[in-house]
Amino acid sequence: MFIVVFAYFIAGIFEVQKEVPGLLTQLTKNIPTKILDRNGNVVSEIFQKRTSTLRLKDYPEDMVSILLNIEDQKFFSHSGIDYFAILRAITKNIITFRYKQGASTITQQLARIIIDDRRKSITRKIREAQLAFALESILSKEEILETYMNHVYLGHGAFGFGEGIKFYFRKNPQELSREEILLLASLPSAPNKYSPLKNPEDSYKRILSILSMFRNRGIYPGLQKEKFLSIYHSFSTRSPNETVFGVREDIAPYVTEHVRNILSQIEGDKNIYESGGYTVETTLDRNMQEMIGPMVRSYLAKSVRSGKIQKRLIRKTPDTVEERSIKQLFSDVSLSNELLWEADFTESDKENGIQAAVVCVEPKTGQILFLHGGEEFNSKNQFNRAIQMRRQTGSSIKAVLYASAIDSGVIQAGTKILDAPLYYRGGGGKEWSPDNLGGTYDGEISLRTALIKSKNTAAVQVAEKLGYYGIETYFTKYFFPDPEEKKHRFRGDLSLALGTLEISPLEMASAFTSFMNEGNVKKPYLIKKISNARGITIYQANELDEFKLKLPKDRQVIRPDTAEVMISLLKDSGRASGVRNGGYTGEVVGKTGTTNDYKDAWFVGARPELSMSIWIGYDNPKYGMGSSGLGGALAAPLWGEIVERIDRNQFIVKQKFPVPIHAKPHRICLLTGKDAGPQCTATSSELFLSEYPPDGICTEDHKNPNLENRDLMKNLY
Repeated sequence: MFIVVFAYFIAGIFEVQKEVPGLLTQLTKNIPTKILDRNGNVVSEIFQKRTSTLRLKDYPEDMVSILLNIEDQKFFSHSGIDYFAILRAITKNIITFRYKQGASTITQQLARIIIDDRRKSITRKIREAQLAFALESILSKEEILETYMNHVYLGHGAFGFGEGIKFYFRKNPQELSREEILLLASLPSAPNKYSPLKNPEDSYKRILSILSMFRNRGIYPGLQKEKFLSIYHSFSTRSPNETVFGVREDIAPYVTEHVRNILSQIEGDKNIYESGGYTVETTLDRNMQEMIGPMVRSYLAKSVRSGKIQKRLIRKTPDTVEERSIKQLFSDVSLSNELLWEADFTESDKENGIQAAVVCVEPKTGQILFLHGGEEFNSKNQFNRAIQMRRQTGSSIKAVLYASAIDSGVIQAGTKILDAPLYYRGGGGKEWSPDNLGGTYDGEISLRTALIKSKNTAAVQVAEKLGYYGIETYFTKYFFPDPEEKKHRFRGDLSLALGTLEISPLEMASAFTSFMNEGNVKKPYLIKKISNARGITIYQANELDEFKLKLPKDRQVIRPDTAEVMISLLKDSGRASGVRNGGYTGEVVGKTGTTNDYKDAWFVGARPELSMSIWIGYDNPKYGMGSSGLGGALAAPLWGEIVERIDRNQFIVKQKFPVPIHAKPHRICLLTGKDAGPQCTATSSELFLSEYPPDGICTEDHKNPNLENRDLMKNLY
């Protein structure tokens, strides 16, 4: 009978050996997916269960030694089972007539973890022993020990010593003292019973028992009871019900949700939590990303308290097409299989507070440096406004419009424009008259002044000069190179000059990179690479349409010399924008934007190393922010605060604006916009495209008294 049972046992080992690779694969389930920044720093994790992923070499030598002395002193000499320990345990259990003592080696404990069966039965012990022998025949001792240390349960939701170290001590492994190591090593046999948070008395008795054992063996004589008491004192301030989920840290929650969506697209029906262990390499900068969320929350709260933002109901009319589409989009992006919003927007909807979207792109590469999609991420506020929302841009689109017109040659930097009331007759005899903010008109002004003062009348005239075909050509390059996308989103009427097209904050930040990159726009992306738990690459940058923008990898939207002209013009626009109110004192190429009824406040600003778009407003377009809800009063100061903090902490290498090498400088007459003549007293230098120089030399006699009345138009309006 012994021979038959032994043969059956051995046959079982060979059978189990075939199952080991699959069983080990099961262990990778629920391993956290790590989202890394561009420097390899962890930004956040996606998990339902915290499992350690450290290598054996990452653990301190003392941790390995202390653990083996407690759990399996003969680990490196036995073949998976300690027969003497089994005999000792059997004798003890017979004497006491109950199951009082086990004799599991670390290999057996790993087998038990893999089998996931905690019942005290002979059948389980046989299966456990067979798997232990199989593991020893396939894996090295080091691999067994590493796998065990990464998966053994240590209480409070922490699986593995790596997670236990973070949860109990919030340190790196190499920073642990021997006393802290011993306390952790005391947990595997009964993690709940010996938890220093739940049962400090039982935990301390366990520690004293281990210290007595170490004394008898003559090892680690320097361990002191007093140091343990200090550790327990620190634990006394923490809740006994605390878990790893309670200390979950996510400095980029909107990014995490974006990554979760991309993983779901790549893996299809596979449960990304169960498969787990993905490594997602991103373009983010952790230092900058970490500061954005708190800054946005603080800034919005301060703006509401000060009265700068005042929620104003604009109208009580049936939903527009825009509002219905926004509601539908909110429903489509539900990330928790529950509605994020009520079926209808109402005046009393307190969940729909003031929101902000911030996204920053590196011009030379298209890489996203940081991203934040709302006021604060929570179960009712997961809509990522930075990439999923499209809103009217107001005057911020004028930078694109002016660049298009200059590139086509219909206007130049020295062009003079009449700022006066305009009337356009549309279909059905309806008139349309674009108004300037504040209702003021300045008569004949320069293109630079029109951009600085954000004159709507000037922008409409520029659009008129560019013409429908020109508008379509350039806006197609900038935003809608895909025909289907263009068909759904583009319309070529003159109101486009005032920012009536719906564009996302990411698209605006990307558009402004053209000025910093010689007219070239790189396709924006955030995810560089995704590897699965086995280290196999399952995604490389741009293999998917990450943001569903339907864009080519790069595209030339304007000429390099046009980009230089726009830098010159937009520097003054940026200087006058309001970024100074946020503490920023450097140069910026930027443009503010405000939509009707103060529903949207924008500022898009760029430097050689970054292009950042900021939007502030309410999700529900029935609400505005009051008369202070201007792009220059709300969005620009936040841009200034963020970049000032970036510069102060030197999070990014600040680059100088390039010296123009393509555009040609001309000394022009400020009154006529032509090349300055000998009679011109008021002149300035402007950049021009080589094919489109100023329209001749100014020949007017500026001493003529009649010319002193050139400001007559100002007085008329």
